[in-house]
Amino acid sequence: MPKVKVNTEACASCGLCVSSCPDVFEFDDEGHAKAVVEEVEGDLGFECPFGAIEVE
Repeated sequence: MPKVKVNTEACASCGLCVSSCPDVFEFDDEGHAKAVVEEVEGDLGFECPFGAIEVE
């Protein structure tokens, strides 16, 4: 299964990932996105406009 990572330095806290995949992402205490699961099935269905999300 593909692994998902969030680069918090690139995250602009726009919320696209959290609103699109709330079962995969949430905001941390500093307002940046974080992955709440390590692996995802298939494609997320969106691309982070700031390039902060990597699926490998």
